[in-house]
Amino acid sequence: MKRALLALILLTLPLAAQEKKPDAPVQTTQKVYILKYADPQNLSQLLKVFNGVGIIPNTEMHALAVTGPSNVMQSIEEAIAKLDVAAAAPKNFDFTVYLMVGTEAENIVSAGVPKDLDTVIAQLKNAFSFKNYRFLDVLTVRARGGQNVSTRSSGGSVQLGSVIKQVNSSFSVRSASIGADGATIRLDRLSCMSKVPVEVAPGNYSDETLSLETDLDIKEGQKVVVGRMGMSSQQAMFVVLTVKVVQ
Repeated sequence: MKRALLALILLTLPLAAQEKKPDAPVQTTQKVYILKYADPQNLSQLLKVFNGVGIIPNTEMHALAVTGPSNVMQSIEEAIAKLDVAAAAPKNFDFTVYLMVGTEAENIVSAGVPKDLDTVIAQLKNAFSFKNYRFLDVLTVRARGGQNVSTRSSGGSVQLGSVIKQVNSSFSVRSASIGADGATIRLDRLSCMSKVPVEVAPGNYSDETLSLETDLDIKEGQKVVVGRMGMSSQQAMFVVLTVKVVQ
């Protein structure tokens, strides 16, 4: 009986030694991928689904540096090939912001109003009771899809008695993207602000800050009255926006 037990122990020793043998080191591969269309930052987030992979995105060089197990690198390459396509390229958006003033004053000089705003002025006249509308300023800026953009202008002015004062305005959008229907542009946190001089006492002026902030869905090329930045019952400022997609 003792001999049989000893023989069994001797037979199991090689098996135990094999089980305790350390695992072979995992082979890793390093590779740099130059992207044609996809955004490196966005793509690097998606590729994190692969375990044990290190990714360094470089937006300026439009590249990804990937380090990972050799046995998953082929899967990573296949994923990059499927995602780095023309449809993934961020769009550019051209914003044109018109600032219009509605007023009860008579004989407002409207010279310089862009001809293509005639339909907008007609729309404003139907929606609000102001007698006249005049063009104040225009702001233009180009934005990359998904990125914040802002611009400023001091091209507007108001006349207070015999004095002409400058109006400073700003426009910003936190991000712009194409909607699911492919025709709607989604704007997150659109913001417009103007500092309009007012006379608080004879010869004494101060700035009144007018602002508007909203999220907006807009059709490409459509001129939309975003909203009113009210000054008083006698006059108000209106924000008119049009956006075009630039390939």
